[in-house]
Amino acid sequence: MSIDIETYRLKAQEAIEYVFVKEYHNSLGIPMPIVKMLLPDDANYSTGQYYITIDKTWQIHLNFGKLPISYHEFQNEVKVLTRHEIEHYMCCPFDVITHFRMLKRIRDVYYKHFSHLGINIEYACGAISNQAADIIVDTKNYYRHSKETLKSEIDWIKIGANISACPRHCKLMFLTKEAIWKEDLGINETDPEFLKIVHQLADSFTKNGIEDKSSFLDKVEEYAEIFFKLYVEDQKNPQQSSQQGSQQQSGQQGPQQQSGQQGSQQQSGQWGVGRPKDGDEHGNAFVFADPDKVKEAIEVLAEETSVEEFIDLLAIAGIIGMSDKQKGVLWFNVQSANIIPIVEFSNTGNKSSYTYPSVWRIGDPIEELDLMLTYMTSPRLIPGMTTKKWGYVSNDDNGTESKQMDLLLVVDTSGSMGSAMKESANMHQAVLASYGILSYFESTKSKVAFIGFSDKIDAYVDWSDKYDDVRERLLTNGHGGTKFPISRIKSTLDVRSRDLVTVLITNGDLGNINESVSYFRDYLNDDNKLYIFLLGGSKSLHSYEPLKNIGAKIYNANNANEFCDMVLTDME
Repeated sequence: MSIDIETYRLKAQEAIEYVFVKEYHNSLGIPMPIVKMLLPDDANYSTGQYYITIDKTWQIHLNFGKLPISYHEFQNEVKVLTRHEIEHYMCCPFDVITHFRMLKRIRDVYYKHFSHLGINIEYACGAISNQAADIIVDTKNYYRHSKETLKSEIDWIKIGANISACPRHCKLMFLTKEAIWKEDLGINETDPEFLKIVHQLADSFTKNGIEDKSSFLDKVEEYAEIFFKLYVEDQKNPQQSSQQGSQQQSGQQGPQQQSGQQGSQQQSGQWGVGRPKDGDEHGNAFVFADPDKVKEAIEVLAEETSVEEFIDLLAIAGIIGMSDKQKGVLWFNVQSANIIPIVEFSNTGNKSSYTYPSVWRIGDPIEELDLMLTYMTSPRLIPGMTTKKWGYVSNDDNGTESKQMDLLLVVDTSGSMGSAMKESANMHQAVLASYGILSYFESTKSKVAFIGFSDKIDAYVDWSDKYDDVRERLLTNGHGGTKFPISRIKSTLDVRSRDLVTVLITNGDLGNINESVSYFRDYLNDDNKLYIFLLGGSKSLHSYEPLKNIGAKIYNANNANEFCDMVLTDME
């Protein structure tokens, strides 16, 4: 029998308009769903595929597959699907950050109790979150449109495998709906212990009302924990596992089962049976077209997570178009919201330089002792009294303009610094401090250069205003020994004619610390500025003390926030 596709498309539009206009009174603020008719050779033809893309707005996609003979039945199903996707927008998860937080709760449950399972958590999180959200939105729709919602749910269950014979974790969502609705969905579950668990879960979902947004995260966490426990028990029962495998007919595979990844058959066997109606190939009900369109939610997520959690969760949510390093840069940018102001100005005009005799004292560099000047002053050489050297002073000419100095950022990336991605590591705090410093120099439009060093040069960015290049190069794992790169610093500074500020961040364990201090003494005598941030309980603090007497600012702290506080205190 031939199907008039255009008539079905028209019927779909009529049903959608009815829901938008008559039921929601044109008050949703989102566009009408995009309707597509799938061809028989499409992988999702048996079930259709339904999801929401989140770009400038929330866009519902209804891709219909195999069509019923009755136009009336088809329109009723279109209404159910339209309400379902609308309530994801209106009720659960309601906004993007709640969706991210739901995924985080599931990830936390997995890594706290079930990481030994070795499953694809990136795939499972989306599917489990979608199931929990569907219990909420379908129940809300059942309360409003019980007859249509109930029929649609029963028909959906029949499309898949023999649900009665499926493992328990695959039946959890449907049985929870059955318990809340107090309706028979044809699952015929007889296990009393399992039914007890289901009814307890149903009570949790309905406590304070099914739409109680304040409890969504607790509900999804409880659902995830029960789901994983059931999965573990089902894996121990080979009979149920074999039943599940035998019931996956090719014509019954839905969008979650078309992942195209290695091992996709295994993953679809675990999560595909009893899947929700909507979802992409990973089980997510939402597809994010552009990370910039959900930037605010992503930044909030960064504030609430570690960098490793953040990178994982963006992958779980299906945020594409960003590498792990770009995600890391974004996380550190959010975390380093406290700018560390290295306020040092130089004059852009000419300077007048003067020399004058002064006393050479014990402790001064031996090369500064001028014997000719000493013997011209006294025939006797008495250290600290008759010994002489030349002093230097520079005066700014009138009319010169002050400008923030450019920055040379030098960061220890040796093995003792650890990994930028580990919060307990010195490197992690070094990156946070560096980002705070870079934010200040970016605000003043100053030039920056960057050297990352161990026993060799690990990273180098020449003088530029490409601050993000420096931020990206900072994300590294420490390795090797620690030798301060004096020659590279000299060559980098030589190309700049104006006064500079150098910031060194290290845990203090430089292999050539004496040569480094000697170099910095000359550097400071040339009217440059030096900040040294020593991380942790550095035993080398005393080695830098002589530099304090000639203008260096040295801070010893455990983290970037402490450095920021110390710098701000010095400015008061």
